Amino acid sequence: MKLTTDTFSTEFLRLAGDFAERKFLLGISGGADSMVLADLCLRLNFRFEIAHINYKLRGEDSEKDEALVRHFAEENGIAHHIYKVSASDGKPRHSVQIWARNLRYDFFFKLLSERNLAAVLTAHHLDDQLETFLINLSRGSGIKGLGGIPAKSDKILRPLLNFTKDEIYDYAEAHGVIFREDLSNFSDDYLRNRVRHDVSPKLKKVFPNFLSGFGESIQHLNSANAFIQREIVKAFSEIFVDGDDENFRLNREKLLGKDEFLSREIIRRLGFSGEEIAKVLSAESGKMLRSRTHEIWITRQEIICRTRSRNKQ
Repeated sequence: MKLTTDTFSTEFLRLAGDFAERKFLLGISGGADSMVLADLCLRLNFRFEIAHINYKLRGEDSEKDEALVRHFAEENGIAHHIYKVSASDGKPRHSVQIWARNLRYDFFFKLLSERNLAAVLTAHHLDDQLETFLINLSRGSGIKGLGGIPAKSDKILRPLLNFTKDEIYDYAEAHGVIFREDLSNFSDDYLRNRVRHDVSPKLKKVFPNFLSGFGESIQHLNSANAFIQREIVKAFSEIFVDGDDENFRLNREKLLGKDEFLSREIIRRLGFSGEEIAKVLSAESGKMLRSRTHEIWITRQEIICRTRSRNKQ
């Protein structure tokens, strides 16, 4: 699908719904994807503000990214919010990407609240979706994980998700969108980059229409997942005995009488995964088990559940 103001507007309105007339927050890095997103929103006269984070991880390049975003906002009279990472934000302990993502979304949601904005728009695209799918596939993810990046979730909208990286570059070239390339994207230090450089191109070479077919398959997966989630909620209500969000009891006999997939998914919602789920379903009466979110006690008739306090997790 060619990226134009018309095709983008259609995707945006589909996702935004009742939010469409309100003001949004655009997460802008200075790269091609987010600068194209900003250009599209500007041309369509959307009401929006801009947020940018300078992680100070790439020296002068980080400063140039910030300068580009600031210049775009000031030139077009757009309110903008720049967050410079400081020592108080700590350093990444394991994954730089997870650390950066947490900082980014904490900043975004803080601005949503303070500025009374409807939602965050991010520039994730179909190639990002493919990379996420392949990574999750390699980890044995279920249908929810294979559905990849949601187009809409928790006040985050991703209106470029059905467009490819090439389509975004084509738009940038056609409309003279100025952007910066993040040189770290060309490194193979991260798994996502290795998938991007080594795996995705081979799939596209063997299957020329791979991305368009993949996009349709993702939509089918997400439709199936939506149905499954409704069935899980229904099944949970049928085995629920009593309690509240913190402490509740489930009918063990009814749980074990459900389809194996449903019973496993119900236990998964209690913070258990993989082999832990099997242990819960086969546990003898009197057994106590802990997940990252819950403690459960097995009796002959029931599973007694208690949410673990955050400071004990």
